[in-house]
Amino acid sequence: MDNEQRKTIKVKMDAETGEFFTQELPELILSSAVFVGILKLAESIVGPDNAAVIFYEAGKKVGINRAKYYRDKWKLDGSAFVRAMEEFCAELGWGTFSVDLEALVIKVENSFIAKEYGESEVPVCHFLRGCCAGMGEVLTNRALDGEERKCEACGDDYCEFVLSPVE
Repeated sequence: MDNEQRKTIKVKMDAETGEFFTQELPELILSSAVFVGILKLAESIVGPDNAAVIFYEAGKKVGINRAKYYRDKWKLDGSAFVRAMEEFCAELGWGTFSVDLEALVIKVENSFIAKEYGESEVPVCHFLRGCCAGMGEVLTNRALDGEERKCEACGDDYCEFVLSPVE
């Protein structure tokens, strides 16, 4: 990839129309406190298990859609695309991603969700788990499911997402 093409997030703000774009996609700025507040509210309304499904499935759709968009826009594949996505996720403030595509394991240090959520007995990064599964599906061209085996909110040093083929 031409490093100038995606060196940093390209941002465009239009105060007149109330629009904000990153990499030419419409976005919104949402603090991690607001995001986790929505997660916790969902947990209190529909229960933790149902909230986990909702946030996982939403993350998976985001992961699939964004991976396809950026793969085509940046004209990258394989390890070059993985590296670009690792950098991009860090620039977005999601945490530091390390992807092992062969083992289908993604390590995330400083997860914005776990950091804001606080202590938990169970993993809480359902949205990131879904994003990782969705991106993995695009990269491997097969249906994948994601499991969070380690979570900073549970006291682990990092979050770890393990992807496995859907049977």
